[in-house]
Amino acid sequence: MPSKHAEDAFRILESDQIIDSFTRAELASSTIARLLSFRCREAREQALPNQDYARISYRKDGSSLSFCVSDGVSSSYKGDFAACCLAAYLVKWLQELPAEAARHERLDAALRTQLDRLAVQAQQQLQRLEMEPGTPGLVREVLEDLRQNYGSETVFFCGRLDYEMSIDRQRAQLKSAFFCWMGNVTARLFLNEQQYILLGEKTDKNGRWSTRHGCRGELHTWSRSLSTLERLIVHTDGLDAIGETLSTLDDDAWLAEVQRLLASSDSDDMTVFDLSWLPAEDAEGTWR
Repeated sequence: MPSKHAEDAFRILESDQIIDSFTRAELASSTIARLLSFRCREAREQALPNQDYARISYRKDGSSLSFCVSDGVSSSYKGDFAACCLAAYLVKWLQELPAEAARHERLDAALRTQLDRLAVQAQQQLQRLEMEPGTPGLVREVLEDLRQNYGSETVFFCGRLDYEMSIDRQRAQLKSAFFCWMGNVTARLFLNEQQYILLGEKTDKNGRWSTRHGCRGELHTWSRSLSTLERLIVHTDGLDAIGETLSTLDDDAWLAEVQRLLASSDSDDMTVFDLSWLPAEDAEGTWR
C-alpha cells in the first residue's frame, strides 16, 4: 500500500460516465492533455451511462504519466462497470510499477495473473449491485443470467511514460514507454508530425477483460526506450471513422465532429485522450 505522501505526488484526470465532457488541461510545463468523452445518441436519449472511461494519473513533478482508456462491451452486463473498475486498477498498477520493470519480458504474464485475480473481486462487487427498480420480471431473469454467466466486460488500452527531468524547467525528455492492451481501442504514437506508430487491435473481436472469466483472448504489451514522442492519441471505436484526422483537429473541430457523428442512429460512445508536448501559453482546464 503506497504511503499518503506517495499518493499526494499524483494528480488524476478522468472522464465522467454520466455527463458528456471535454477538458483541456496543462499537466506540466509544455505538456497539454485533451480529454473528450461523449455518450452515443441512444445513451443520451435514454439517460444511460457512458460505456467508455478514461483515467490519467500524472506525477506532479512531471517524471511519469500513467493512463487507461477502456470501452465496456455493450453485450455484457453493465459494461460501464468493468470499464471503470479495470481502468482504475490498471492506472494504479502502472503508477506503482518500478520503471525498470516495464521492460521485463515476463511482465505480461504477471499482469494477466493479477487481472484474473481482480476479476474474482469485481464479480463479487457486480453481484451486489442492485438492478433498476421496476425492471420487469422476465427482463430481470435475463439480466441475472447475463450477470452470472458473462459478467461485465471491457476492452482497454493503457500505458506509462517516464521522463528524464531537467533542472532548468525545460521540457522533460521522454525516457521510456510501456503500453498494454486487449481488444479494439486504438493508439497513435507520433514520433513527429507525419510519422506515427499504430497500436491496438482493430479487428480483435475476442480480446477483453471479464469480471466473470478474467482475461479473454490475447494480452498485448509493447515497450520501447524512446528518445522522441511529440504526441499520443488514444480513442475508442466510436471515433474510428475520424481516427486518422484527430491529430489535425482543434478543440472546436473535435466538438463539431462529435455532433456530426451523434446525428447518426448507430453512433457509439466516443472517448479520446490526446497528449502533446507543445508550448502551453494558451492551455486551459482544471483537474477534477
